[in-house]
Amino acid sequence: MKFTTKRDVWLGLILFGSIGYGTFLSYSALISEKAEIGESIFAILLNLVIILFICWLWFSTYYVLDDKELVIRCGPINKRIPYREITSAHKTWNPLSSPALSLKRIHIKYQFGIALISPKDRDKFLRQLKERCPHADIKFD
Repeated sequence: MKFTTKRDVWLGLILFGSIGYGTFLSYSALISEKAEIGESIFAILLNLVIILFICWLWFSTYYVLDDKELVIRCGPINKRIPYREITSAHKTWNPLSSPALSLKRIHIKYQFGIALISPKDRDKFLRQLKERCPHADIKFD
């Protein structure tokens, strides 16, 4: 079962606003400094790479409750956590860096660490996870 990520508007404004501001600054610097063609191409390519990377993260983040494991996908991150390793899960507002585009998150503790994710429907996700991990301490509050 696939769960799309919840996306906070404020985070989108920060990310895409930063892209716009960085592009504006690069363009202004190139024009005011009368940059050479090599510098201009480098600045344009660097901006394109940053834009593509942020778009990749923004539009490719999702979570899958597969037959035997939880799959977390966010741009280059492709984490797989077998259900047998999950020990607990609960709702959180933890702001640590993670493959989550919202502060309304789920904290998943497993044998080798933690994962913070932000499925759009946290309650449905936790219910489905509980079915697949009856041994885990899943809290819904």
